[in-house]
Amino acid sequence: MTSSAPDTGTRKTNWLALAVVAAVALVGGLVIRANRTPTARQPSRQDWIDLHAEAVALRERGAYAGAKRAAMAALELAPKVYGPRHFAVGESLNIMGLILTDEANYDEALAAYEQAAVLMRDVFGPQSKETAQIAGNLGQTLTRLGRFDEARPLYEKALEITEGLAGPDDPATLMAVNNLGVMFDAAGDHAAAMPLHERVFKARRAQFGPADPRTAEAMGNLAISLTQMADAEKLAVGAKSDAKKRDEDLARAAGLYEQVLAVQGRLMLPDSLPIANSLSGAANVARLQGRLSDAARMALEGLTVRQAKLGMGHPTTATSFDGLAKVRAAQGQDDEAEELFNAALDVRLKRLGPAHPKTLESLRSLADFHLARKNHKAAEKPLRAIVEVREKTDGAEAVALIAPLESLAVVLKATDRGKEADEITARVRNIREAEKKAAEEAAKTATPDAKAPVEAAAAPAK
Repeated sequence: MTSSAPDTGTRKTNWLALAVVAAVALVGGLVIRANRTPTARQPSRQDWIDLHAEAVALRERGAYAGAKRAAMAALELAPKVYGPRHFAVGESLNIMGLILTDEANYDEALAAYEQAAVLMRDVFGPQSKETAQIAGNLGQTLTRLGRFDEARPLYEKALEITEGLAGPDDPATLMAVNNLGVMFDAAGDHAAAMPLHERVFKARRAQFGPADPRTAEAMGNLAISLTQMADAEKLAVGAKSDAKKRDEDLARAAGLYEQVLAVQGRLMLPDSLPIANSLSGAANVARLQGRLSDAARMALEGLTVRQAKLGMGHPTTATSFDGLAKVRAAQGQDDEAEELFNAALDVRLKRLGPAHPKTLESLRSLADFHLARKNHKAAEKPLRAIVEVREKTDGAEAVALIAPLESLAVVLKATDRGKEADEITARVRNIREAEKKAAEEAAKTATPDAKAPVEAAAAPAK
């Protein structure tokens, strides 16, 4: 295709005629503007693209208020410029769900994700990567709410779809594996989480190298799992092999956190939330290793950033309160420790509710703190609160009642209420017997080749 240039040698500009036309246009324009109200420019698809990109960028920087404003504007605009059933509407709902989850507005986030899930499934189909992404994000919010039984099938479905589409070592597949591991850790099943974190760490290190932020994320999650497993272990007297394994796990976790902080320190600002998260995790390791001075410094640094970025009333800030409280208790600073334990409990009660696993964890920490100091009357209140919640959520004969009931019996005996203590001890014995009987029945009906769903996720397909 060719174009012809103007013949400047034969064509002359009529400047007088152009001047007349311009004058008429100017006068006509003035008359029109005088007789009508100005109208705003119609929004365009580019406006949505710009708003969506702004929301994503602000969220990545931790500027959640600005991100939320941009996301809301994008969500309002998307159906106007694309139509109500376009994937852009789903994208807007998805980023809004992510921001709401960051803010700990979990119920609102669930509503956004549920709408996005329906739309993305209708637009792309039930086996698409977009549907898998929304399922994973929905699972993340359910995990934050402590609804692990609902989160797990969503995570497993997201992994199944992603691995089927992209293969076992694709970054999206590894993220799905990572999310499932994080859920298992949150549910306290560290044995199930560990092989998943190992898989993600090894694959990302091979793909991206040790200094990549994605590898650092995998190292951090592996360190969390190692630390939580070590913290949860109740070692019997003389169990030297278990104690050795625990020390090895803590040493490995400390080394992982050191590498993570080195990577993050090169790539992020000192007051970023990922660095605060790593500092808080490293503080837990240092506390369990008895390095209390290091633990206090890192826990305080992490708390300072989280408090500034998220506010006093955020559940993640409450985690820092709890972590620093444990350090202060180990240092013998009981007044500050008790204040911090209560601060964590107060936030979790208000934001997560009385039955949330983190709230129950706070009640247990507070009870243990008082029991260690023989302050039995103070320990009784949180223990009874745990028992009340467990009875409502799990039933009067639930195995989860054993630990708080045994501690409550100790409190009752120490405060001269022996008869009630004996009744509780008998109740615990009945629960244990029922548990043993149920385990025996399950063993009879179990098939030897039955495999847990997590085994397929733990190792890449060959």
